[in-house]
Amino acid sequence: MSLAEVWGVVTTGIAGVMVKVEVDVAQGLPSVGVIGLAGASVTEARWRARSAIGNVGATWPAARITIGLSPADLPKGGTSLDLPIAVGVLAATAQVPRSSLLDSTFIGELGLDGSVRGVDGALAAAIAARRHGVGSVFIASANARQVQAIPGLRVRVIRDLQHLIGVLRGTDEAPIGCEDADECIEAARGFSSSLGAPSAVEPDPDFSEVRGHPFARFALEVVAAGGHHCSMIGPPGVGKSMLASRLPTLLPDLPLGIALEVTSLASLSGQWPVERGIAYRPLLQAPHHSSSSTAILGTSRGRQVLPGALSLAHHGVLFLDEAPEFSRPSLEGLRQPMESGVITIMRAAASATLPARFQLVLASNPCPCGLAVGRGDACTCTPMARRRYAERLSGPLLDRIDVRLTVPRPSTADLANPIQEASADIRSRVIEARSRAEHRYRGEPWSLNGHVPGAALRQRWRATAEAEALVRSLERSAASLRSADRILRIAWTIADLAGAVRPDAEHVASAMGLRGGDAGGTA
Repeated sequence: MSLAEVWGVVTTGIAGVMVKVEVDVAQGLPSVGVIGLAGASVTEARWRARSAIGNVGATWPAARITIGLSPADLPKGGTSLDLPIAVGVLAATAQVPRSSLLDSTFIGELGLDGSVRGVDGALAAAIAARRHGVGSVFIASANARQVQAIPGLRVRVIRDLQHLIGVLRGTDEAPIGCEDADECIEAARGFSSSLGAPSAVEPDPDFSEVRGHPFARFALEVVAAGGHHCSMIGPPGVGKSMLASRLPTLLPDLPLGIALEVTSLASLSGQWPVERGIAYRPLLQAPHHSSSSTAILGTSRGRQVLPGALSLAHHGVLFLDEAPEFSRPSLEGLRQPMESGVITIMRAAASATLPARFQLVLASNPCPCGLAVGRGDACTCTPMARRRYAERLSGPLLDRIDVRLTVPRPSTADLANPIQEASADIRSRVIEARSRAEHRYRGEPWSLNGHVPGAALRQRWRATAEAEALVRSLERSAASLRSADRILRIAWTIADLAGAVRPDAEHVASAMGLRGGDAGGTA
């Protein structure tokens, strides 16, 4: 009897889990059994491994083979265990030395000819291996571009099973992805787009393509600089979707740790091909209004967690076009994640907390027909239809949205101006404003004005006396206390963009204009 142990990884929900693959080769009638809650794809791995081993010139033993997957109570799916199963059989039959398996894990799908293919979720799997303390990961070249960006992990790129056998025997070499962290990061910067979802409006957007809308452009610059949520109301075809789709182009690049997390989520959901490398640009999620609440918020099936659109928009933008047409559970389910940055999904079998630090952008028409603008003479909707349409966005949801815009049709003079500021120029100002806020809030759990609690702004980072007097006058009016806090947050962002030390009355007045005509809210 001979026993070998190999480390592999499977993905469950939004993370990878280390799996110890134990291969026992014993005397008896030739057979292969897989135990440990293996799914159909994992059970079929034994036949892929058998054909691959034979086709590269190695020997599949004519014996009773038992393959155990630990932890045994964890359901396992996918094809990432193909490679460790094949390596385990080779090690148990002394075709590769067991000492070569120490401090290593293996991730990859096997072809019948012995080729090693990339797998979905390889980045999450490699992150789990690094956290487990594994020093090296053997992986297919298709996944190497993403995985090599993980600091402290040696990525050994293999062509096929025959190449891997040579490396483990010491007769061949597997190239290491890169030598240092900076080189890894640069190598992993593949094609980087602000559009991470198939539902995105158009490829490679830029603010230079937006004609007119000077106030909306300024408002979205404030939204990007402060991490605020935003809503836009305007007639059809006025440019709301065009403006919203370009908001991610104003956001700064993601730090490496966050970029790995975002890429892992997107790749697990099949929305980020491995050849794109790491998603350093914030992503845009734009689900259709017919999407179910589980597609928006996420759900779980037993112990399998399925992230929704708001988690896939983590550190990016969640754009809901035709917002009143979304279901009420989908819209109301956004309220808690908008403030906490996470969403907790609870089911009878299990519960899970998913990341959800996104910027929400809502776009809607003024009425069902969309023509209730100005005097509204062209509108064909009844007063009851208008009221029902407006009530689909609840007061508590709107009160959590900092910037609320009315987007009119651009004037002829605006459309005649061919020169518009590009996204890169606006993004440079956004980065400077965010740097000022980050320096001000150093040592705090937040770094953006849109995330600062109102009590902290009133007590520790106060505006000028004139600005505070203007805010107090708002509190004495119909504005809710939450709305007053929102105005203070926006005022701080405007001050950061202007390079001011703290907000003055002019900044607060501008914030009131961005907050909406009544500068208040319904709670």
